[in-house]
Amino acid sequence: MLAHHRPRVRRRQVRQPAVHDQGVDDPLRAAAVAAGARRAVIDLGQDYWVSWFQLDDLAHQWSQRLSRQGLIPGQRVALQEPAGVRFAAILHACLRCSAALVPISPSAHPEDLARILADARPRFLIRDAEVMELENPAAGDPEDATVLYTSGTSGPPKGVRHTLSNHLASARGCLDALGVDARDRWLLTLSPHHVGGLAIFIRNSLAMASCITLPEFEEGAVLGAIRDHGATLISLVPTMLERLLAAGGEDELRRLRVILIGGAPAPAERVREWIELGLKVAPSYGMTETASQIAIASPTEALEHPGSAGRVGSHARVEIEAGEIVVSGPSLFAGYVNPELNSEPDPTRFHTGDLGRLDGDVLSVLGRADDTIITGGENVRPEEVEAVLSSHPGVREAVVAGIDDPLWGQVVGAWVVGEVTPDELGAFCRERLPNFKIPKQWMVVNAIPRGSGGKVSRRTLGKTRTNFT
Repeated sequence: MLAHHRPRVRRRQVRQPAVHDQGVDDPLRAAAVAAGARRAVIDLGQDYWVSWFQLDDLAHQWSQRLSRQGLIPGQRVALQEPAGVRFAAILHACLRCSAALVPISPSAHPEDLARILADARPRFLIRDAEVMELENPAAGDPEDATVLYTSGTSGPPKGVRHTLSNHLASARGCLDALGVDARDRWLLTLSPHHVGGLAIFIRNSLAMASCITLPEFEEGAVLGAIRDHGATLISLVPTMLERLLAAGGEDELRRLRVILIGGAPAPAERVREWIELGLKVAPSYGMTETASQIAIASPTEALEHPGSAGRVGSHARVEIEAGEIVVSGPSLFAGYVNPELNSEPDPTRFHTGDLGRLDGDVLSVLGRADDTIITGGENVRPEEVEAVLSSHPGVREAVVAGIDDPLWGQVVGAWVVGEVTPDELGAFCRERLPNFKIPKQWMVVNAIPRGSGGKVSRRTLGKTRTNFT
């Protein structure tokens, strides 16, 4: 049984804000006032839970501690902690100090950690509850709430600045789309060091819904959390859902009210199969620069519009320019940490680099503009070939990328997970694709290489040429 954590403080029902709390829109304080004794975070990594009152107390303690150590508004705080009560408390403490949280994975390679610290220049690094002061901190914008680093699938990771208003706009759009309320329990399986995981803490504070946290994704732990702790919602990338199904988790997954799918494309054929299994999947589309999802397909809409990312929310505006998705609206980021990356002529609009189509307010994402494979002068969209491969009954997952070739410029390469041979796949493709779109090189693998956010870098994958047939 989980222990009930009791902070070692004198109980105060509602405190006056700390020095830097004044004037800050404080979702945690509002949740503590409205739902104080109910569970806020159920931390399965540390085997205890805290109420909204207690999380508010912990955030207050951390904000006071950071202020006493000299943190001033506009500075940044790097946090290298797993998802859990401490992560949530420090996130809200930074909001109260008008400081920007820079979350970093505890498993980050030392070179990646050094690169982020050099770019963000935080005042402090917090690790295992220890606060370490760093040299040469940046004087950032007091309006910034977070600096989140992209997954680096389309180039080096970039530090993305978000205000609290950006996060709140995104959170409200997601809550409205999924109908989340205080009766829900959202199981956090995504890393909180990327926007898809961190956003859940913000959403839950607005909805006063409980957050169930795990230190890392592991199939048995996830299925146990659904079964034993009453989770009603979960966020997953497609490969996570496939892993849970392969682990025999159909019954547990059917208990969930919503399975929010993001971070990577969900092929229409797979969406149909998940729905046929009785799973209430909700595909979505978003990115770090938009503070998570800007379009969500409810489970009903996912059936009506398979392959789409759903309806664009009220917190974002989407236009299609020359085939590219362009986003504006209140959830759009405040800019990159590195000013040299802020190349948009109009900072209120963001060219995503993704190709898309709008049918009314329903968005379909057609892939990255720079992922097009040019082979012998012919253009091949990898998503089209992936859709054909994914429709083969022996294929569980497929990714297609261009491989440099001295004769053709590029050839089409395919990485496939499943019980199938290259000869079978070649014959299958010849019935459904023109010859120039059929993969010339095949790799049947146990798993597709992915980054920590569950995304595939086609650019990196295309350089992996070993064991091709």
